[in-house]
Amino acid sequence: MENTFKILLNRLRAVCNKYDPESEKQKLELFKIVRNKKLPAGKLLVDFQNILLFIIAHPSNKNILIEAEEQLMRICTVLKNTDKSALLKLQNTGLPFTVTNSTFSHDLLKWYTSNSLVSISLDSFNNDSVSLNNALQFTLPSLEKEITTFNYKKNKLFAALKVEKKDTLSFLLSEFDRLNEQPYMKDYLFNGLQLYVNLFSESKGFSFAYNRMQIGDPFYHKEIIKKFDQVELLNRKLPEQKKINSEELSSLVGVIKNSLSLLQRETDPVTYIDERSFKLYELERGVSIAIYGMTIERQLPLESYVGYTLFKNGLPSAYGGGWVFGKRSLFGINIFESYRGGESGYLMCQLLRVYRQVFGVDYFEIEPYQYGAGNPEGIRSGAYWFYFRFGFRSLNKELNQISLQDFEKIQKQKGYRSSEKILKRFTESNIALNMGMDTPITLAEIRGKLTSLIAKEFQGNRMKAEKQIRNKFIQKAGKVKPFKKEEKKTLNEMAFLCEAMNISAAAKVKLMVKAIIAKSSDLYEYQKLLIKLLE
Repeated sequence: MENTFKILLNRLRAVCNKYDPESEKQKLELFKIVRNKKLPAGKLLVDFQNILLFIIAHPSNKNILIEAEEQLMRICTVLKNTDKSALLKLQNTGLPFTVTNSTFSHDLLKWYTSNSLVSISLDSFNNDSVSLNNALQFTLPSLEKEITTFNYKKNKLFAALKVEKKDTLSFLLSEFDRLNEQPYMKDYLFNGLQLYVNLFSESKGFSFAYNRMQIGDPFYHKEIIKKFDQVELLNRKLPEQKKINSEELSSLVGVIKNSLSLLQRETDPVTYIDERSFKLYELERGVSIAIYGMTIERQLPLESYVGYTLFKNGLPSAYGGGWVFGKRSLFGINIFESYRGGESGYLMCQLLRVYRQVFGVDYFEIEPYQYGAGNPEGIRSGAYWFYFRFGFRSLNKELNQISLQDFEKIQKQKGYRSSEKILKRFTESNIALNMGMDTPITLAEIRGKLTSLIAKEFQGNRMKAEKQIRNKFIQKAGKVKPFKKEEKKTLNEMAFLCEAMNISAAAKVKLMVKAIIAKSSDLYEYQKLLIKLLE
């Protein structure tokens, strides 16, 4: 029977994560056959790319790596010479020279306007939840605001404002620049317009295949490790962060932003990345992890939303973040489709290792979406047990007991699988991994204390509460330098924390003053101070 490309892909997929001599032999034989086959179109081409990326992230030797890289370049060459109209069918695949079409934030689109690698153009916008007239009344010069009251449809409105069609996107982006000092209002209005844009590049670099971090020698696999001593790994001392220059930093930030844009996604730490907080760790088995916080105006109250990108042999392979608050962190992990079936548990533990040692976190909590709530794939794959095997347990006592009983069945009964009903029940509670002696206080607990205090002492008047509590804190702090503009938001947050937790000790108040200053300037120093404060 003839080896169709689909059959060849299925055979290659079956051995791509196996490293015994027979599988290695099969890989080389399959590559030899594929070389002489015409490349497929559509989904099969995307599948081929994904398999190649997995192999490049997990190569067994130099020859296999070269074969996979050559096939990627072959795809690239074919697409480079393909008619653009034909490439439209490959939109949003992340293949080289194809279009990515989606909605993005104002800040990310502005970043792309200064990116020489990627061109950006307006595709359409619906302005369903926010009308263009309502949005522009907050941005237009005062003499032009009246135009928005005529209730023109968007084309007529642009005509009245003398905005040519080719300039529509640049006009909108520049108008919303006026709201940079009011970022959340800007987000609400801009996102409400539902602008769809096209991202395109004449360079192969804007693609899943070639959007990479530069590395030295790759790590060659002899196996995919599933079982390892996770406690030892979590406690293994981190190496020093890798030193990078400004040019390398700029390149890495670009790779990180592109990696999500190609997925038609954004996360706040990636979009609003604070380059001052960027750290890169080169770890074992070809794993590198970049962590980064957010710019001052985007920081969350008291906690720190710290994003990460995990690279495997230079390829962005996972992304997510931790919401760090003292010794605890809410945590989320997303592994790119191309790299599933690899060392997922090992990658997660490497991430936990970084957050544990860099931030002093010993309590990690995960929300139910990660293992099935509103996520059918999480239920089908039994994702709950992935976390369970690495020490995560349901916070609900009844569910925890059910999980222990069901896991015993998994171990004792060959072929046993948890029912969909049980797996859905597990999503009724968060899960947590606690490596400390106690359960750290949550931000929600502090918030609850504050809300009760405002209701009792100030009859719900938040403005009055904020003013009086802030003044009370300043009195406790004694003689301190006047707080800068960017520190005043954290001043209010710390004052509320001080009152809600009934903190009066001078040493603790002094720590709070230091934390106010650190939050806008040094993510890592702020976290150290917060841990001391919450002890």
